[in-house]
Amino acid sequence: MIYLTVKQLSEKWGISERRIINLCRENRINGAIKNGMVWMIPEDTAKPADKRSKIRDYINTEKRIVIVNIDNELGEYIVPLVQKEGYIVEGICSDKIDFESENIIIRKVNYESKNSIIEMASNAEKYYDGLIFIDINRITLNKELLIRLFAEKMNSTSSIVLINGEESAKKKLESKMASDFRENIGLRINAIDIQIPDGSLVSVNYDELAVDAINLLTGFKNSTGMSIKSDCGCLVFDENGRTLDLEVGEFYRAIDNYFKRLDKKSSMWCASTMLEDEWTEEPLEMSFRGSNLEAANRGANLERIFIFSKSKIPEFKNNKTLNIYMQSSINTMFVDYDEVLQKEPELLEVVGDGWDGIDTDTLIVDLPEGSEKRGYISKNKKQVMKAYTAFQRLKEYAKDLKQILK
Repeated sequence: MIYLTVKQLSEKWGISERRIINLCRENRINGAIKNGMVWMIPEDTAKPADKRSKIRDYINTEKRIVIVNIDNELGEYIVPLVQKEGYIVEGICSDKIDFESENIIIRKVNYESKNSIIEMASNAEKYYDGLIFIDINRITLNKELLIRLFAEKMNSTSSIVLINGEESAKKKLESKMASDFRENIGLRINAIDIQIPDGSLVSVNYDELAVDAINLLTGFKNSTGMSIKSDCGCLVFDENGRTLDLEVGEFYRAIDNYFKRLDKKSSMWCASTMLEDEWTEEPLEMSFRGSNLEAANRGANLERIFIFSKSKIPEFKNNKTLNIYMQSSINTMFVDYDEVLQKEPELLEVVGDGWDGIDTDTLIVDLPEGSEKRGYISKNKKQVMKAYTAFQRLKEYAKDLKQILK
């Protein structure tokens, strides 16, 4: 058997002598023997894989995902969810749009130009573990080309999720491409078909849709070419800007969706007539209180007026719900029901059984006690402003709730 010195092997393999000596010490070079201070290596020994290589480190330590049409309200919800799953996020958007993000990589492209798409894809990373394509209706040309170029950069355990509008759902792009991807690459490609009524004013729960997309991306390990339908938790408003009366579950789900959107720029103004049966330990009611506190912690400006008679003060001093609100940054106020009834009873008619106003565009209204449904949402400008005006008038009667119940 012919043996080579470290120096000779260094020239053959194109790596440093120091690196070869370290590999010998780690027993990673088959047949290497030490003769005194000199390492001797069989001439036909294969060069060991370099564990330090960037590709190997990349594959072992990073998961990378690309989101097409990242400049979308849905994108805002999806990004933190996939980051929570451990993905590094890259976003693609049109070069005609002014969109930037501090915590993700943004690549801009002319969707209508094949050359632009090819150049962008060639400059992207080498490996991806997933692709989410938001609203493929927005791209009229070259959508298949873009998907295929990134598919070539994905490994066989990766997944592609297309979030379709109604038009794209009919074309079944995922079905068209699924067989090819499964047979030639091993990729999964599935879709979410959004079921939103055409021509209607709707409010979409993007949080629900984002969760569906992540579940389809990370789950369904053996499914491909499949579509799931999602109503996106959408609320449909009539021509007067009002939803139908909502069941308890969908009412609280809608509230939660609105509350999650509140931030430092948001304001919420609420009036409650203090019906004791509203303050239960039911999970939905507890979640509602929690959503209030979370919004306040995010910096939203929350004001709540509680309207009840002074005779109720002793009864409410140890009320758990009121104590929760008063210990938060929510501005809690008391208004004497009897005083308003005497001076401006029309304000109580506007309040009814209570409502939560958001900015000056949305009113979440409680239905009267004993109703079959729980409440409704209104975007009727006249109704919202009437409630907002009544709230400002009620504040003139208001006192600090903490002082009242101390």
